[in-house]
Amino acid sequence: MASTRVKTTKTGGATQAERLQASSLQRREQQKENLRGAILAAAGELFLEQGYEAFSMRQVAERIGYSATTIYRYYEDKDDLLFAIVHEGFTEFQRELVAAAESTADPIERMVALGAAYVRFGMQNPVHYRLMFMQRFDFVFDQRKDEQQPMVGSFDVLQKAVASAMDAGAIERGDVERHSQVVWALVHGITSLALANGGRFGPDDVDRTMEIAMKMMVRGLRA
Repeated sequence: MASTRVKTTKTGGATQAERLQASSLQRREQQKENLRGAILAAAGELFLEQGYEAFSMRQVAERIGYSATTIYRYYEDKDDLLFAIVHEGFTEFQRELVAAAESTADPIERMVALGAAYVRFGMQNPVHYRLMFMQRFDFVFDQRKDEQQPMVGSFDVLQKAVASAMDAGAIERGDVERHSQVVWALVHGITSLALANGGRFGPDDVDRTMEIAMKMMVRGLRA
């Protein structure tokens, strides 16, 4: 019986065998990323459902239809998995805050844009938001201080916006960190209330509340 051979003729700088190998590698990498995403999504839901103590890697495996051994190939233990979820969330959160800060040169509009971006992230990513801001997992983060840049960086974006508004004379000069904490607490309160109410605080309510809150915030900071 004649064997089937893969052509090795060069086409555009690569042989057919090389192209097939590259395609196969790319496909495997995509499969790994898809599985990693499925693990994080399932784990996030389970952390909220079960709590830290009751959570197990086996539960994640059962939910996505894989063996526990497969989960351990990607994450060392549940602390590693929890940190990965929160780190992923803060990385995207910081990216969205930076985009909001860069969307306008007006210092007041920048702060309003940051507030809107904060609430929007929470509403669109409720699992990540709850794990990032509504659960106490400090002990996990304390073990990974060298990997906390997105977490610290998110607050830095707001502090820079507040400092810029003070420098421009748009708001009263004062303690930048304290003023930033007040703004953060305001938008966190709105987001947390919306998520905690299980949908009874709808999108229109959130938008109206944000509009009122931002006006009150700006008036207060200008005093």
